[in-house]
Amino acid sequence: MSLKGEVEACWGVIIRMRNAKKLSQVEIQAFLEASVEVVFEGEGRGEVYEWVTRTLREQGYREEGRRGRGVLLRYVRKMTGLSRS
Repeated sequence: MSLKGEVEACWGVIIRMRNAKKLSQVEIQAFLEASVEVVFEGEGRGEVYEWVTRTLREQGYREEGRRGRGVLLRYVRKMTGLSRS
């Protein structure tokens, strides 16, 4: 197969997510707005679910209001590639 005049690029970056500190709603919102064109996907289901659980606990999901929960869920979806459910 010849790729005359075409350049094909395929690369990926592996990033390990660890929360060093609790993020504010403003910081999370700014991240979501700034990373519109960036897509993240989790590598292993168990590792992803563990990260989601830990993140929601550390961010105080249960104590947040409706708007705050929405922002946190958008953040989790963005960082893991998971669907809403």
